[in-house]
Amino acid sequence: MIEADPPINVTVAEREIFDALHRAVVVTDPHGRIQFWNAAAEALYGWTDQEVVGLSVIDVLAPEDELPANQAQLQAVASGHAVSGERTVTRRDGSRIRVLTFTRPVFDKFGTVKALVGSAEDVTAQRQAEQHARELTEHFRFAIQAGGLGTWRWDMATGETTWDERLEALFGLPPGGFDGSFESYTSRLHPADRERVLAAVEDAVATRSSYRVEHRVVWPDGSDHWIAAAGGVTLDEHDVVTGTIGCAMDVTERAQQDEERARLTAIALDAAASERVQRERLEFLSVVNEALNQSHSVAEIMDNVAAAAVPRLGDWCAIYVLPRDHATPDVAIAHIDPEMVAYAHQLQERFPYDPDAPTGIPEVIRTAATSFFPEITEDLIAELDVTDEGRAIVNQLALRSAIAVPLVKRNRVLGAIQFVMSSSSRRYTDDDVALAQTVAGRIASSIENARLNEQQRTIAQTLQRSLLPARLPDVPGADIAVRYWASGEGTDVGGDFYDVFALDAPDQWAIVIGDVCGTGPEAAALTGLARHSIRESAWHGDDPTQVLTALARAVDRSAPRSFCTAIYAQYDRRQRAAQLTIACGGHPLPVHVTSQGATTVGAPGTLLGMIPDPVFHPRTIAIAAGDVVVFYTDGATDQPPPHDLDEAAFVALIERCVADGRDAGTIADGIHASLEAVRPFDQRDDDIAILVVRFLADPS
Repeated sequence: MIEADPPINVTVAEREIFDALHRAVVVTDPHGRIQFWNAAAEALYGWTDQEVVGLSVIDVLAPEDELPANQAQLQAVASGHAVSGERTVTRRDGSRIRVLTFTRPVFDKFGTVKALVGSAEDVTAQRQAEQHARELTEHFRFAIQAGGLGTWRWDMATGETTWDERLEALFGLPPGGFDGSFESYTSRLHPADRERVLAAVEDAVATRSSYRVEHRVVWPDGSDHWIAAAGGVTLDEHDVVTGTIGCAMDVTERAQQDEERARLTAIALDAAASERVQRERLEFLSVVNEALNQSHSVAEIMDNVAAAAVPRLGDWCAIYVLPRDHATPDVAIAHIDPEMVAYAHQLQERFPYDPDAPTGIPEVIRTAATSFFPEITEDLIAELDVTDEGRAIVNQLALRSAIAVPLVKRNRVLGAIQFVMSSSSRRYTDDDVALAQTVAGRIASSIENARLNEQQRTIAQTLQRSLLPARLPDVPGADIAVRYWASGEGTDVGGDFYDVFALDAPDQWAIVIGDVCGTGPEAAALTGLARHSIRESAWHGDDPTQVLTALARAVDRSAPRSFCTAIYAQYDRRQRAAQLTIACGGHPLPVHVTSQGATTVGAPGTLLGMIPDPVFHPRTIAIAAGDVVVFYTDGATDQPPPHDLDEAAFVALIERCVADGRDAGTIADGIHASLEAVRPFDQRDDDIAILVVRFLADPS
C-alpha cells in the first residue's frame, strides 16, 4: 500500500507565476498524483485544476497503448532522473495530441524526491508541418529528377551562381565545369537572345516576380541548344531581393520541330476555325432550341430567342411577328448594350412601321425574301437613297453588317428576324445567312405551334366554362365559393365538375362535385351528361341515393368503358336546425369544420358506372352558423410522394385555412396558396376543383 505523501501547497503568488507561463506545468507527488497544474495545462488538456488534483497523471493523460512507456518515465523521474522528449497524451475530449515534455524531480534538503514538475507544449502542428515539408522536399526532388530539370541559384551580393550537374549538362559542360560567375553564365547565352533573357531577369528583380523564358545557349563546341527556364526572386527578412532561383530543361528537339509544327499548325488552325464556326453554329441552334422549349407563348418565344441570339449571332437581334390580323408587328429587341435597346424603342415610336416601305423589315415581310448586307458602307447607304436623318441613325447605331430573314410557315409569312453587327469587327457570311434561315424556320414553327396551342387552350377553356355553372346562385344562409384549376397547359378539357342549384321543394338546395375519368372530348361529353343527369333526377324529387343511382345508370349506358366519382349533397333549411345530407359515389369525402375542430363527413360509396348495382350510404349532419364544409376533387391530394397528402394532413390544411379565412372566398384562396406550397400547380397533372360552403346565421 502506497503511503500518502503530504500535499504540496502552492501559494497564490506561485500560482500566478505558473499561470503566467505559456507552457503547461504539472506538479505531482513522487507517485504521480497531481497536486497542481496551471492555466496553460487546463487549456492544453481540457480539465480544470480542481478536476484532476489527487488523480494519477498517468490515468488522466496517458493513452492505453502507451501506459508502459509513461509508467517507466514516471519511475525514472521519481528515482531522481530528469526526463524529456515527445510523447502522445489524451485530452479530455478524447483527442490525442503530440507534446514536448520536460520532467524533473524536486528534492528536499535530505536529497529525497518530494515532487515531480513537468512542463509541456503542443507540437502537433509543428510536427505535421515538418512532415509536410519533408514530403514536399521529396516530391520536389523526384519531380526535378523525373522532368530532367537543372537548377540554379544566383546570389546578387556575391555575384556567385550555383548550378547543379544537370544544368551544367544543359549548357554542354562537364560536372564542375561551371565556374560560378554571372559573367560566365551570360557569355553562354546566344547573342541574339542575350538581351531578351537579361531583360526578363531584370524585370523580375525590379517587380519581385517570377519569369519564364525560352532561349538558345551556345555549347563549347559551338552548337546551339534550346532551353526553357523558369525562375523567381529570393527575398531576405527585410523583403529585399537577394537573387534568383529557378530551373531549366532542354527543349532543343521541340524547337527544331517548330518550323514543321508551324506549317502543320497553320493547316490545323484553318481546319479548327472551320470546325469552331460549325460547332458554334450547332451550339447556337441548341441554345435557340432550348429558348424555344422554355417558351409557352409567342411573346416568350420572341424575347427568349432575341436574348439567346446576342451576342452569339450579332450585336443586335430584332424579331417582328405579325398578329393574326396582319397589322403592325409586335417587336422584341436585344442588344449587347441595354441602353441601345431603349434607343431602338424610341426610334420605333418616331418612325411607325410602314408595311409599304421599299426597304428593311417591311420589304422582307412583304416579299418573303431574305435581305443580306455583308458590309454596310457609305456607298451602300447612298445606293439605298437613305435620308440624312436615316444616315445619322445608321451612324448612331453603328451598323456594319446585317441579315434579315422572313419567318415563313406553310407558305405564310409570320414576321421576320434581323441580325446586325455593329461595334464588332466581324462581318456576316453566306454561312451566317444559311444559319439565320434555319433559325427563322424553327422560330416560325414554334410561333405556329404556340398559336395552335393558344387556340386549343381557348377552345378548351370555353368548353370547360360551358360545362360548369356560369355563376353560383345566392343560397340563403350560405356563403359559397368555388375554384377550378386546370392541369398542364390547359389545352384539354378536364373531368372535374361542380354545381349548385335550387330544388323544387322550398328551402332545399343541391350541392354537387364530381370527377370524370380522363380528359378531352370524351370527358367533356361525360361531364355534360353527369350534370344533366344529376339535375334531372334531383328536380324529379329523388333523394341523394336515387340521384347517384340514376347517374351511375346513365354513365354505364352512355360511356360503358368509363366511370366517374361524385358527391351529391342536399342542403335543407326547412327545419329549425339546418341539415346537410351527403351521399358519396367513390369520391373523396368532404371536410366539415366546426368550432370543435375538423373532420371528414359522409360515408364512402361505390364508383359510378363500374358495377351494375352501386351502393351508397347517405349521412345527414346538423349545420350550425359558422360551420364550413369543403368539397374537393382528388387532384388536391393525389400527388406522387413527397407531395401527396393523406386524409389527416389534408384535414389539418383545411382547418388552418378556415381559421385564417374571413369568408368562403378567402378560405378558397387560402386552400389554393397552401396546395401551391405543397406542389406548384404548373407541375400537377390533374385538375382540381374546390367548393367551399360557409354557413351563416339564419337571417330570421
